[in-house]
Amino acid sequence: MKPIERIAMYLKFRNINPYSFEKKIKLSNGYFSKQLRHLGSVGSDILIKIHEHYPDLNILWVLIGEGEMICADWVGDQGQAGQFSSNYLMENGKLKVLEEDLEKMHFVLKDKEKIISLYEFMLNNNALSTTIADTATAVGNG
Repeated sequence: MKPIERIAMYLKFRNINPYSFEKKIKLSNGYFSKQLRHLGSVGSDILIKIHEHYPDLNILWVLIGEGEMICADWVGDQGQAGQFSSNYLMENGKLKVLEEDLEKMHFVLKDKEKIISLYEFMLNNNALSTTIADTATAVGNG
């Protein structure tokens, strides 16, 4: 998991929307969401701002995933944060599996559409050759 994903987990845990987060640490509108979508990196200047404005967030956890999400100084939230992290990781894993399954289904669907197109082509060509043969027979009999 990348630091940007761990920041997203923290924001979800604290019920902070990306716009409020960006505004609080003075990021441009949409910056965080774009970085998250593309799994971009988080610069040191941004990490410093995050640490200044969200002192309960364990920066070591953000960077390398070690320790707990919430600093030990914030004892009241440790149990909740641990349970939330476990649930988040489990749900995120399920989501990734579903996304992979969806991608496979799209691939299978494209294959099925190609097969249908091929059958339609063959059917149309067969009908066309039957029509030509019928016309030739009618002209020959006429």
